[in-house]
Amino acid sequence: MKKLFNALGQFFGFLTILLYAFLFIDGIFNFGVPANIMVILHTIQMYATFVVCGLAGFEFVAGKKILALIYFLLLALVVVFSFFPDLRDQIIQIVTTVV
Repeated sequence: MKKLFNALGQFFGFLTILLYAFLFIDGIFNFGVPANIMVILHTIQMYATFVVCGLAGFEFVAGKKILALIYFLLLALVVVFSFFPDLRDQIIQIVTTVV
């Protein structure tokens, strides 16, 4: 399983760096990519970082059941909060009110 996560991490890491490089170079030379495509690419850029970090973490916790469970829960929390920032704000408000 560790080899699979390693291979996927390398592949998606390579693609993520290519995307970052393309967006950086496009910022300098303006390739004329339509705005709606650029919005999609910037969204992919943010989540590609999650994917690469998630795969690196999966590789690290492979075979460590308790650590893997904690990692999966934290990763799920980060992903859910990135899709639903209002939910994050509501939970933070509830926690700060209770504490």
